[in-house]
Amino acid sequence: MEAARIEHIDTPEGRILWREMLGVLPGLRAVLNFVTSREVASPSGRLLWYQKELFERWFFRIPSPHTGCMIHSGDSWTGRHQATFFRFPEASDIVLASYNGNKGFPLGALFLAKPSPGTISGVAFGSRTLSLLIEDAASAFQAFSTPVWKEMPALSSATAIAGFPQSDDAKTQLLAQEMAALKVWRAPVALSFQHVPGDRPCLSDNRAGHVSFCL
Repeated sequence: MEAARIEHIDTPEGRILWREMLGVLPGLRAVLNFVTSREVASPSGRLLWYQKELFERWFFRIPSPHTGCMIHSGDSWTGRHQATFFRFPEASDIVLASYNGNKGFPLGALFLAKPSPGTISGVAFGSRTLSLLIEDAASAFQAFSTPVWKEMPALSSATAIAGFPQSDDAKTQLLAQEMAALKVWRAPVALSFQHVPGDRPCLSDNRAGHVSFCL
């Protein structure tokens, strides 16, 4: 698996790459427009729109780049730099990634796995600091290419990773209040409070059928 080619969409290189991606799959534009509009329209609070949906259902919804119909996310992989890569059972050729803990980990990158093996292209539309995203992307797509990840099984568990210590009462209380206001359609999402200076190793619960996401 080659390293993913990632550019920010607001750079000359990123605009060229985006046009190339649209040439392969024009419906990517609808995905990007949907995600960015949801980010803007989200009410203020600690939890972002997609995180709320994950707490409620273990998946979030986007329009399919192939049909325009709404589809849902499947399992995910979270890297040592806290970027999380979400796959889609009904659109296996795309991946959305969240990164940038300073903003609460919004969805900020869209990847396209081209038909030829080992070619991954992605545009970032969030933070312009891409080094940590790029490092995690290489590991994520290597994991996705291994046999255990080839098929996307039904979701069996979910974990939310809070990047602050549970002893931080103000943040923990705000998170608890927002969670209490949500509807829960499936089993509750497990909470993992982690606060490790610098980089940390990949999470042990990265596995097919499991969705993890950072807060």
